[in-house]
Amino acid sequence: MKTTKILNVSIDEISLGELLEQLGSRGGVVFTPNVDHVMKLQKDREFYDIYQYSDYRVCDSKVLYYAAQVLGQSIPEKISGSDLFPAFYHYFRNCENTRIFLLGAAEGVAPKAQQKINQLVGREMVVDCYSPPFGFEHDKAECQRIIDRVNRSEATVLAVGLGSPKQEKWIIRHRKYLTRIKTILAVGATIDFEAGEKPRSPKWISEAGLEWLFRLSIEPGRLWRRYLFDDLPFVWLILQQKLNWYAVPYFSQNSPRIPSDRLGRKPLLGNLLEEAGLITSKQLDLALVTQAQADMRLGEIVAGQGWLPQETIDFFADQLPQLSKNTQTYPLGHYLKAAKLLNEAQINTILTEQPHRKLKFGELAVQKGWLKSETLETFLHYLKRDSDCLVAS
Repeated sequence: MKTTKILNVSIDEISLGELLEQLGSRGGVVFTPNVDHVMKLQKDREFYDIYQYSDYRVCDSKVLYYAAQVLGQSIPEKISGSDLFPAFYHYFRNCENTRIFLLGAAEGVAPKAQQKINQLVGREMVVDCYSPPFGFEHDKAECQRIIDRVNRSEATVLAVGLGSPKQEKWIIRHRKYLTRIKTILAVGATIDFEAGEKPRSPKWISEAGLEWLFRLSIEPGRLWRRYLFDDLPFVWLILQQKLNWYAVPYFSQNSPRIPSDRLGRKPLLGNLLEEAGLITSKQLDLALVTQAQADMRLGEIVAGQGWLPQETIDFFADQLPQLSKNTQTYPLGHYLKAAKLLNEAQINTILTEQPHRKLKFGELAVQKGWLKSETLETFLHYLKRDSDCLVAS
C-alpha cells in the first residue's frame, strides 16, 4: 500500500471504500492520525513505537490532507474516526458475524450510543459497552476485567474512544489478549457523537479544515492548550519538510524502545509473511526494531534487506487478502506467479508433470522444493474463503 510521509508519520493512501473492503477480508488495527497525533509523535517515543504496530493509518484531518498537497504528496480523502465508524457499521449491517463492543466515553454515554446504533442497523450489532474509570490504564486488575468482558461478549470488533494517545497505547498493549477481536478502531470522541452527547461540526466547516476551531468553541477549557499551543508548531515543521530541513526526532535513534513483548501482536503484514514461511520470526523482530529506529514501513525494510522481492510483499499486503472476494478465480499458478513465488518455467514444468505424477499443482510445487507448505496453505486459505463478513475465528 502506498503511503504519504508527513513529518515522521506514514499515512496510507487509501479511500474509505477500500479501507472497509480490506477490513472485511482481514481486519486489523486502525489509527486515525491528525495534527495532534503528529505533534505528539515528535516527542513521545512510546507513542511513536506504538504507532508502528497499527495496520492502517488513515488521515483524520483536513489540515493533514492540505499539508500533503503542500508537500507534493497525495491522500485520497480525509477519513476521520467519526466518519469511519458510522460508515463501518452501515457497511456491515447485514453481516451477522460483525459484532461490536464500545469501550470509552463518560459513564452512561456508551449505552446511549449502543441503543442508537442498533436502532439504525436494525439488529443487536453493538453487543456490549463499557466506560472505564479515570486512570484505569494503570490498573492491571481493571484492564483484565475489561479484557474478560470484551471476550465474553463475543464481539469481533472493538471501537475504542479513550482519547489519544491513551487509546492507541491501550489497544496495542492488550490486543493479543482479545481473543475474538479481528478489527480495532481507535475512534476518539466518536462514541460521544453517536450518543448525541457532543455536536459534530457542520460538513462545510470540516471540509474547510476548520473542525478544530469548531471543537475549540465547544470545549475551550479542555482543548485550548492542544490547538493554540501544542499543535501550533505544526505549520513550521511542514515548512521545514518542504524545504528539506526537517530531521527525524532525536528520540527515534537514541531513546530506548519499548520491549516487543509489551506491544501485543505483530503488524498484520508481518504476521502474514511469517505464517506463510516467507520470513522467520527473528527476521520479523529485526525488521520491527529497524522500523521504530528508521521510521519505515515494514514492507520497505523486508525488501531492503533482500529477504523478499517487493512484488511478493505488495501481493501479500494488497492482493492476497482480497482473493476471497474475487468473483473470478484463476489457477493457483497464476497467483503464485503474480506474487513472484514461481516463475514461468517452474509453472510449465509442474503443468507438464502433473498428468503423470497425479498430484495437485501446489503439492507438486512443494515436493520440488519451490514452495513451502506453509506458503501453499496460506494461499489455499484465502482462495477458499467465501465470506465478506468479519468472522470470530
